[in-house]
Amino acid sequence: MKSLLRVVACLFVVSSSAHAALYDRGNGLIYDDVLDITWMQDANYAQTSGYDLDGSMNWADSKTWADQLSYGGFDDWRLASANLMNPTSPFPCFASNGSCDRGYNNTTGELGHMFYNNLGNLGAVDTNGNSQSGYGVTNSSFTDGNSGASVSIVNLQNHGYWLDEEKPYTRDAWVFYLSSGNQIYGHKLGGHYSWPVHDGDIGVSAVPLPAGIYLFLSGLVGLGLMRGRNA
Repeated sequence: MKSLLRVVACLFVVSSSAHAALYDRGNGLIYDDVLDITWMQDANYAQTSGYDLDGSMNWADSKTWADQLSYGGFDDWRLASANLMNPTSPFPCFASNGSCDRGYNNTTGELGHMFYNNLGNLGAVDTNGNSQSGYGVTNSSFTDGNSGASVSIVNLQNHGYWLDEEKPYTRDAWVFYLSSGNQIYGHKLGGHYSWPVHDGDIGVSAVPLPAGIYLFLSGLVGLGLMRGRNA
């Protein structure tokens, strides 16, 4: 029986990672079960809410807006993080294969993960540094992990979005350019958009497993109980 439970536990882990996805929680909330964060479905809510005329603000104003934001009954929103690999370096390396904080195909950062992994968009160069066509925001929708329905991110701008981190010893902060898939830094006084996130799954307490997994696991448990009775 212990061996069976180990198999069930392994299947649970495998099935959870195999079904890593975005989930539409309703009320304008989108949950990412890989990063365990909730995105706003409106990628330019600063404009939609009337806070800013077009949603493009400098870094300090973007930080203030996100920090003070209350939406869906929740506060504690923040700008998306770059999740820097070397946050203290004033001279970050550059790479096209995502191995550096600066450059293309970086999916370590939250916006990079959304742009490349969740939405399947392309950067201006591939992982070998070769130019490629069809880059930028060519897709702004995803398949919901529960219903299988196509859900769209609204007001997604094909421009730069501020990230939460500053570049040490400079007047710069990190930016992710959806127009090219490039994560880089820019002067804090520049104008860019903001797409806030909230830690955790604030739309629901847990991401449900697909119904087929439940049936499969139930069958395994039932089989184990029958074997136990016949032993």
